[in-house]
Amino acid sequence: MFSVKQKIKNSLIKLQEYLHVDTLYLARGGFWLTAAFFLSSILGLVQVIVFANFLPKETYGTYKYILSLAGAFSFLTLTGMNDAVAQATAKSGSSSILSYAVKIQLKWNFIFSAVLTGLSVYYFLNSNNLLAKCLFVLGITFPLATTFNTYGAFLTGKKDFKRGSIYGTISSSIQIISLITVALLTNDIFTLVITYALSILGPTLFFYFRTLKLHKSEIILEEKQKTELLTYTGHLSFMHVLSGIAQYVDKLVIFHYLGAIELAVYGLALAIPERIRGYVKNLGVMIMPKLAEKTFEDIHKSFYKRVFQGMLIGTLMSATYILLSPIFYKIFLPKYLDAITFSQVFSLTLIFALPANYISGIFSAHKMVRPLYYSSLGASIIKITLYIVLGRLYGIWGVIASILIVYIVNIIHNFYLLETEIRKHRT
Repeated sequence: MFSVKQKIKNSLIKLQEYLHVDTLYLARGGFWLTAAFFLSSILGLVQVIVFANFLPKETYGTYKYILSLAGAFSFLTLTGMNDAVAQATAKSGSSSILSYAVKIQLKWNFIFSAVLTGLSVYYFLNSNNLLAKCLFVLGITFPLATTFNTYGAFLTGKKDFKRGSIYGTISSSIQIISLITVALLTNDIFTLVITYALSILGPTLFFYFRTLKLHKSEIILEEKQKTELLTYTGHLSFMHVLSGIAQYVDKLVIFHYLGAIELAVYGLALAIPERIRGYVKNLGVMIMPKLAEKTFEDIHKSFYKRVFQGMLIGTLMSATYILLSPIFYKIFLPKYLDAITFSQVFSLTLIFALPANYISGIFSAHKMVRPLYYSSLGASIIKITLYIVLGRLYGIWGVIASILIVYIVNIIHNFYLLETEIRKHRT
């Protein structure tokens, strides 16, 4: 056993010399992220298959619309807190950051609850009881879940990827199994929504308090640390206002102009590529603490090599998906064969996913506020505009074209922003 481990370690060291990447660090963290990804992906695929085969298209589309409508108001919460906590924890190592961050979010996130409660009353007065009930439930549970899930960002900052991955896998497993069970028993949309909400909130609360217990700290944060955390959170949250809306506008546009059935087709077209992009995003989260330790000069030396490597990996992932997806849909999603081509074209976004996460990781790790603003706001404005214009004109194809255009434009823009910042630091 020892010799096998040593051989693997030696191989990683040799690979590190060739790639100039801390492969031992990636292997330690990447193993847990990969294991968590595969376990949650298998369950996620089962959920997709069950929803696609047991729920009517209109039911599934309406369910997606309700979650998207509530999600579009997520900008009213402190959406930048998790990134700020991960960065602050990676820098200082303080365990007091977690409880302080949660306390601040509990005070702030009630705004989301108030707005969704008001929206719920509006729909109730207009005799739309389904939307009224669903938005009321999400208005209570969503801000609590987004507050207490900060434990994940804290564990990332601590580089405790093993614990974070285990907690995340258990949480997602509970949520997915709960939703699968309900979908097999009923087509009732409200039951699906309340199951979704509670199956997220319950495990999140449990693992938050467990993390808090494991990382007890009697040290109170200094005022300077609090100010830095809140300032950076404020910047990130403000940037996320438009990006938070943009994240859901595509679903709202498709539902509004095309209806629930087309939204169901669109949702199933994105389901698998989005899960792959989620794994890529997790890798970006994992490298952020390492980027925080590096100077701009160190980053710049290997920057273009990293981007090329990321695009190469993304191209291989996209090509593999394009080849295999028709087989998967024909076997498991026969009701959604019209989603295959949409899904294949959307998978081209995987080519840009790793470089995009790498660059945004550099910006976040070094608190590069100006480029973060320009990148986030610029991409969000273009995305929302294109969604509305192209989505109305060309339907699902217009929305997918918008996503690809935004990815390409944003990565070119981010190249320019990063080079500008590096030149500034040199002078």
